[in-house]
Amino acid sequence: MESSSRSVALAVAVVFLTTEAIAAGVDFKDPRRALGREDDIRVDAQIAQDTVSSSSPISVTYQIENLTSEPIAVADRICDSSFDADTQTITISIGAEVPQGTAMPHLVTIAPGQKRVLHTGAMVQVEGNWRSPMARVPRYVQITVNVLRDLRPFAKLIEQQSHAAVPLPNDLFDRWVDSVSTVDLNSLPVRWTNSPRAGTAESGAPGRF
Repeated sequence: MESSSRSVALAVAVVFLTTEAIAAGVDFKDPRRALGREDDIRVDAQIAQDTVSSSSPISVTYQIENLTSEPIAVADRICDSSFDADTQTITISIGAEVPQGTAMPHLVTIAPGQKRVLHTGAMVQVEGNWRSPMARVPRYVQITVNVLRDLRPFAKLIEQQSHAAVPLPNDLFDRWVDSVSTVDLNSLPVRWTNSPRAGTAESGAPGRF
C-alpha cells in the first residue's frame, strides 16, 4: 500500500514537472492544440503527450481569453479525468462545475479583455483487458473548462482566499452552479500503448497500439 502511494505521488509530481517544462503559452501551430468557445469566452489548450497509457499523467497548458465586459474566474487547482469506452474518449475537466466539500475552490480571475495562461495535469485511470481484440482503448482526449461567469456574489470570498481556505456558504452553492459555463474544446487524437509512459512527448519513444 505504501509503495502504491509513493507511485501515485511520483506520477503526480511528473505531471507538474512536465507542465513547468512546457512553454509559457499555447503553441498555436502545435497539432495537439484544441479550441473551444462559449459565447464570449475563448479557451485554447495544448496537451504535452500524444501517446497515453493506463495510469499515466496528461499535462495541459490552457489559455482563457475573456471577451466579456465582466471579470470571470476558473478554479485552477481542480482537474479530473474520466474515460468513456463507447466514444473511446478521455475527458479532462478543468475547474469546478459543482463545488465539492465546504471550502470555496481557489479561483484565478480573468479581467475583461485579458488572457491568462495556466497549467494543470490529470492522472488517467483506464482499466480493461488490453490484450483482448475487442478492447476499446482510448483514441481521443477532450478538454472541458468550467468558468465562473458572475463573480459578484463571491467578491469578498475571493479577496480572502489568498490568506486562508475560505468556507463556501450554503446559500452561495446554488449561485455557483448557476454561474458556471462549460467550454468544450474539440477532441484531440491520441495513441494508446500498453506500456506506461512509453511514447510520451517527454520520452520520445514510439507508441504502440
